[in-house]
Amino acid sequence: MRCSVWLAALALLIALPAAAANGAASAGPLAEAVSVRALRFGDAGPAVAELQRLLAANGFDPGPVDGIFGPLTEAAVLAAQRHYGLTVDGLAGRMTVGALQSRPQAPVTAAAYDVPERGEGALVVYEASPLAAPRGGDAGTVALTFHHLPAAEELSALLDALRAQGALATFFVTGDEAERRPADLGRIRADGHEIGSLGYREVDLRDRPAVAIRLQLRRASQAIERAVGERPALLRPPLGRFDRQLRRLAAEEGLDLVLWSNAVAAPGAGAGPVQLADHALRALHPGAVLMLPLDVPGGVEAAKRVLAGIAAAGYRAVPQEPGVIDNS
Repeated sequence: MRCSVWLAALALLIALPAAAANGAASAGPLAEAVSVRALRFGDAGPAVAELQRLLAANGFDPGPVDGIFGPLTEAAVLAAQRHYGLTVDGLAGRMTVGALQSRPQAPVTAAAYDVPERGEGALVVYEASPLAAPRGGDAGTVALTFHHLPAAEELSALLDALRAQGALATFFVTGDEAERRPADLGRIRADGHEIGSLGYREVDLRDRPAVAIRLQLRRASQAIERAVGERPALLRPPLGRFDRQLRRLAAEEGLDLVLWSNAVAAPGAGAGPVQLADHALRALHPGAVLMLPLDVPGGVEAAKRVLAGIAAAGYRAVPQEPGVIDNS
């Protein structure tokens, strides 16, 4: 009996290399990528797109399948890791990908995302809040938001374009920018646009001491208030990354943590104004929250293209409202 067990085990060991070779022969971009290192926030390409399709097939919504490992894809990876009992680090390595490929598909509940109900005061990552009809508008509105400031002359051109379209927006800036360019923030506010916070500097605030986070948030709010005469009501988590502590501390500082709907083209070659605008307009729907970075080459040109696309689709651009975290 013992001999037969050993023989069976030996046969299995002999078969494993052949199976591995067959798997390697059919490996796609994802398998090839994770054989070198885990995919992570900021990565882009076919391997990320394959990961997103795999996550979606197993019930973990990564947002648009666009090949960009952004905050929604990272949140889906974290949810999958919790669901499968793996190390929860947001890195899509061989263990995480293997679990997604080999384990039976199961319905994913809110518990997998470890997010309580709204009544408990936590951010519900995968619940899209419809944009209310602010300022007397109708349902055909989208929130238009920008990150950072462009050069002064480009800012003038953008403000002219917004004025020509009758569009309003929310400009999210850092406290450091507010200190360096208070006059530009004053121009933005004078045109009726809102100012939101990205923290004092755009750095990842997760897992930092609470006192350091408070200092970042408070310094930013104070700098923005000195520039425009009022404190910001909205906080975009720096780099799109957040945790429960940041959500709680932001609320204590009078800031509503908000997200956005669209994927953002990865920096580098090919991420010009056409690509930036295209990524934003793919998410165009009633209640969408569109975000465009203005501190990248072609950012203002992309914003003009998005303005034209919003108008052509029959929507009206308005500032983002507190509580709107649409990332559908």
